[in-house]
Amino acid sequence: MPFRKMFRELTVPVSELDKERLRTFCTNLSGVTPIGECLARQEITVAGEISSTRIVPRAGSPSLEATIGDGSGTLVAVWTGRRRIAGITPGRRLLLSGRGTDQGGRGRILLMNPRYELLG
Repeated sequence: MPFRKMFRELTVPVSELDKERLRTFCTNLSGVTPIGECLARQEITVAGEISSTRIVPRAGSPSLEATIGDGSGTLVAVWTGRRRIAGITPGRRLLLSGRGTDQGGRGRILLMNPRYELLG
């Protein structure tokens, strides 16, 4: 059995292995919904890893946007009026809670000013 696992790790792309490890980490947390199963207009709690951040002007003030993925999908968390939040950096894992909205009808969930908890 260990030989099969080692062979698989040598043949499967690293990005796919990373996605599986992240999915496993996120599903082991209690009370968390996979991002791929989240629906708009519902209160959700998700866990994931920040893949990118950017500052976007919205209505004349800056907003910090972070793209979060958990291996099953991605969502965008937006904190209005913020240019930076300590700990919100690419590669960091976190737990987010809030009411999701549909981002422009594209099926991607957007969380405005979500509650968050940084994970180790």
